[in-house]
Amino acid sequence: MFVEELEVPSSGKGAPKGAFLLRTPQEVDKLLKSNVISLVINTGKGVDVNGTAHVASHSGSYSPADYKKDMLERFSAEEIREARKTVEDCNSAVRNIFSKARTGNSFNQEHVTEVLGPVMKAEGNAAAALIGIARLRDRDEATFLHSLAVSAMMVMFGRSLGLDEETIKTLGFAGLVHDMGKMVLPLEVLNKPGKLEGKELAIMRSHPQRGYELLKKSGDMPQIVLDVCLYHHERYDGAGYPAKLAGEKIPFSARLAAVCDVYDAMTAVRPYKRGWSQSETIDMMLRSAGHFDPDLLRKFVSNIVLTGAIV
Repeated sequence: MFVEELEVPSSGKGAPKGAFLLRTPQEVDKLLKSNVISLVINTGKGVDVNGTAHVASHSGSYSPADYKKDMLERFSAEEIREARKTVEDCNSAVRNIFSKARTGNSFNQEHVTEVLGPVMKAEGNAAAALIGIARLRDRDEATFLHSLAVSAMMVMFGRSLGLDEETIKTLGFAGLVHDMGKMVLPLEVLNKPGKLEGKELAIMRSHPQRGYELLKKSGDMPQIVLDVCLYHHERYDGAGYPAKLAGEKIPFSARLAAVCDVYDAMTAVRPYKRGWSQSETIDMMLRSAGHFDPDLLRKFVSNIVLTGAIV
């Protein structure tokens, strides 16, 4: 956000001077803790204009050590301990659900609902810490922790949009199973470390349809869950897959999931790959014209990123 004017007490002690750009959640927090009375935001110079503005880059991408250091600065030891326990418990349960899907066993909605309980209960710093811990992942648990992080982020985003709790719970459910189709892909494709080529890419891009068919078989699946699973790789400009839907023809839940899915994938920190910083990721997403619902992306930036709701 670009701050054009500030109203401060006559002493002006502790308040920034002049017009300036707020680039990070930490800068927003510092301003909130200052003695500024009011301020004027110039929307012509901030990221809320047409979804195309530039967010100044962070110092760089994160290694696991860098990321853990930032987590310790943001959260208390108790918050991190609780988040780690929740992630470990949920990850084990999600892994079990996905493993059963891979071996052809029936999909049990009740098991997903049990996993969702701790995610729904987490709010504020607890939710941010949970997402932060889930972002640190090894190769063999990447799919499971990604699903957990996307679920928690969709719950957080849904609440920030003022959606009702039943819808939010269904969004969290959808986040947990949005990549279910990956469980029936050949392991050599799913776990390939390098770039996918030709037939491999086609197989990978079949996972939304495969997941949709798997969930549909279980019966009485909420439409939101089916929509997120099938359409989370659609693009707002119609260039996505599998159906090449465009604009509002893409279900709202899938447009919301697409933002959370990409944000988590880019910021994930792995032993073999540095994660993108928050500002680098948002910069990339804002510059990806046509990929995301521009209104939802702006709301994600303003409601979730700039408020410091996630690290």
